Amino acid sequence: MKRISLAVISGMLAVTVTACTGGSESNKGGAAVAADGKKIVTVSVLQADKFLKLAEQQYERSHPDIDIQIKEYQAAPDGGNTSMKLGMDSASFEKYVNSVNTEVLSGKGADLISLQNLPVSKYAGKKLLADLNEMMANDKAFDINQYYGNILNSTKQGGGLYAMPLSFSLNTLLGDAAAIRAAGVPIDDRQWTWDKFAEIAKQLTRDSDGDGTPDKYVMTNNPPESLLVNVLGDHYGKYVDPAKGEARFDSKEFMDLMKQIKQMYDDGLLSDEATSWGNQFFSPWSVNSLENFVLYPKSVYDDGKVYRKPGTDQGITFLSRMMFGINAKSGVKPEAWDFLKFLLSEDMQSSPDLNGFPLHRAVAEKQLGELQEKLKQGSIKLLNGAVPKPLTDEELQSVREMIAEANSFTQSDAKINSIVGEESKSYFAGQKSAEETAKLIQNRVTTYLNE
Repeated sequence: MKRISLAVISGMLAVTVTACTGGSESNKGGAAVAADGKKIVTVSVLQADKFLKLAEQQYERSHPDIDIQIKEYQAAPDGGNTSMKLGMDSASFEKYVNSVNTEVLSGKGADLISLQNLPVSKYAGKKLLADLNEMMANDKAFDINQYYGNILNSTKQGGGLYAMPLSFSLNTLLGDAAAIRAAGVPIDDRQWTWDKFAEIAKQLTRDSDGDGTPDKYVMTNNPPESLLVNVLGDHYGKYVDPAKGEARFDSKEFMDLMKQIKQMYDDGLLSDEATSWGNQFFSPWSVNSLENFVLYPKSVYDDGKVYRKPGTDQGITFLSRMMFGINAKSGVKPEAWDFLKFLLSEDMQSSPDLNGFPLHRAVAEKQLGELQEKLKQGSIKLLNGAVPKPLTDEELQSVREMIAEANSFTQSDAKINSIVGEESKSYFAGQKSAEETAKLIQNRVTTYLNE
């Protein structure tokens, strides 16, 4: 298992700026028009994946009067899957974020903007993004009931929907259920806090040979600053209010969180050491598909299980790596909405290139049914060579329940993540106090929010 770094959590990717494609254009009534007379809809993304490129081609075939122009800040490599494959460089990523911020805050920017890892709340507070609630309500051809309402409702900002998630991933812990049972430690993951997790960790950790190293870590491959950023995403609203330009990182609650995480590492319960799956009871896991949810735990452990994350008393937290908003200054809002609606269509949501759980309910249910049928036929072989059994009714219900419980959106601002990660390193290394570190984070984040 690869080390989970702060750069991964923050989604920091290397950036080189490339120009939009397309021919010469003019502007008629606020709408950009290409030389061939087609109306242009620009789409700004860090990197265009196969899903978006396929959507562009299919949409233009059925809408010959529209030219979808994708503006990539980093060209995607040819071939392969849809995942980001580029080297991660925080400085370059910050350059990308600053570039998009400058465009959006100046009233410019693309018609459709990819918003993951960007300050959506800040844009919404300044009314730089269109409220998609209004567009959905005014579009009689759009049926919001076809989609997971818990996901859409949780993504709203102040009652408005400014960023549309095309798909989502569940924030969980992947655990070795067999080893946990053998240790005789009961777990109720519906109610546990990080305090309770620390208690359970102490019960699970043993040093049978007395060499000073646990026989099996509770969690590893994860430096403390990365875990802090990870947990911050689950409770972002407690510490950041972008609309008011306020932060609360100097609060006792945040300092207690840092102390709690540091103590678990100091006690040897958690480690940033790179180890194999078999050397840990739990691992933070972002589940990005129904197939992974069902099959991957069985591949990693003899009896792997997906657990809810501690401290998420508002339900399971989720994130989206595909979120789009419509620029409030766009001259082609109706066309931009129509393309966004196409991305949400049953056909596009069924695409194997969609990264994450589909937002479309019927598509997700169909995928789950097809997976169960393959399991019944015995046509699936796991990475470890085993042929898994079909899901029991209880297991099927558990999958549906966890999706339904996803009602707490993991908010993320790459700049704030970077500040928290950078400044907390010195605290976890014992070089600064929690109070000093919290004050530094507070000052830097407050300055950033009020820029």
